[in-house]
Amino acid sequence: MLEAAMWAHGHSMAIEVPGNIKSEWRAGFFIRVIGKPNTTNWFHFAVPTTVIVNDNRLRIDSAMVRMRSGSTLADITNVHVFDGENRVFAQDNMNLSPTAFGLERFSLPNKPDVAWGVGITLGVRFTGSTDAQNTMEFAAVGIDFLP
Repeated sequence: MLEAAMWAHGHSMAIEVPGNIKSEWRAGFFIRVIGKPNTTNWFHFAVPTTVIVNDNRLRIDSAMVRMRSGSTLADITNVHVFDGENRVFAQDNMNLSPTAFGLERFSLPNKPDVAWGVGITLGVRFTGSTDAQNTMEFAAVGIDFLP
């Protein structure tokens, strides 16, 4: 049974290497990013984190991403979850590029305790030759917490 679910809106995303981005547009409903052709990047989301509820330290059940890509040439290659400075989950060598908004869920197998604050970091790759092919839109990311 879940104790809490916390989400961060897509327009709060931080881009690690702004020079690899052709443009970004933050709107009320998402952030749209157009990557420069043949580049990679890391997108960071700080998820509001309640660490203790009713004297019980929470654990991370799963991380979620709600996004879409303009094509299969703009894809998520990595999903990393951090608690403070500690990486508690990594799924690498992915090729995730849904063309319609959907929910992608990543279950953390060891259900780690939360000590500091949770962040979700996405590795992305842009290999298209047009802006439309190199477009990604992020609506939200979230974390489900266990008691």
